[in-house]
Amino acid sequence: MGEFSFIEWIRKRQKRRRDVVLGIGDDCAVINVSSDRLCLITTDMLVDGTHFDLKKCTVQDVGRKAIACSISDIAAMGCQPTVAVISICFPDHTTEAFARKLYKGIWDIADTYHIEIVGGDIISGRSPFCINVTMLGRDDGLKPIRRSGARVGDAILVTGMLGGAILGKHLSFEPRLKEGVALNKNFSIHAMIDISDGLTADLNHILEESGVGAVLYEDQIPVSPAAVELSVETGHTPLYHALSDGEDYELLMTVSPAQAKKIVSSGLLGDVKVSCIGEIVRGRSVRMKFSAGAIRRIKPHGYEHLQ
Repeated sequence: MGEFSFIEWIRKRQKRRRDVVLGIGDDCAVINVSSDRLCLITTDMLVDGTHFDLKKCTVQDVGRKAIACSISDIAAMGCQPTVAVISICFPDHTTEAFARKLYKGIWDIADTYHIEIVGGDIISGRSPFCINVTMLGRDDGLKPIRRSGARVGDAILVTGMLGGAILGKHLSFEPRLKEGVALNKNFSIHAMIDISDGLTADLNHILEESGVGAVLYEDQIPVSPAAVELSVETGHTPLYHALSDGEDYELLMTVSPAQAKKIVSSGLLGDVKVSCIGEIVRGRSVRMKFSAGAIRRIKPHGYEHLQ
């Protein structure tokens, strides 16, 4: 079965409470907890062999990544994470030393972002090692940025460089939390998402929620050196990896052309590169404007967890 079609099936059949401001279909759910306060909720599960390989990384790397993924979700809403609960399934005969190293990785990044681990569940069984993080956040008076606000005429911006994350960035990335909050505080961001499944796949989430289409500019896509390196091994082009590879955890957003110019020139994101990579148009498809001038439809492609 397909991951996204299954999620949509659940979404269409889920009844909505009145205090649920935003449910299934975004980076976080948003719950109205008082007249002037919103609570954000996100959850991520990581499984050995799918999201990491303990033969190629340390368990501390895994702990760090587990927390960073959820921070990135809240960053994509332009809000602030606060606390987390963590559930873990250890394979039978896991040592306590292994478990403590996992938590060292968790605390290394949780402490950096002032996130307290307030509970969870720990079990063991005859299964791969897996860890699930559920994180809560607060709006701090800011309106959470949804995926559904993209408008025809918007510029499409992205932070950082894209592609080749499997060569190391998927474990060591820094969540764009400071950048997400700064964007929400200082600019009018119409729609935003973090790139976890891949640029075109995650852009397509924005397009589907907003009811619009997009044109990407081939010569403006920020292709990372890792994408170039990976292309030698895979035979795909560096551009293919920049468009399709998952786990870059950069911010992808749409804004008016005037706001786009202000974001690029403001310096508020420090040394984080911001690129204008396309525009929002009428329709529902993703198209590419190639450097030679031709415009062709491309199929959104990225990682699906159910295959």
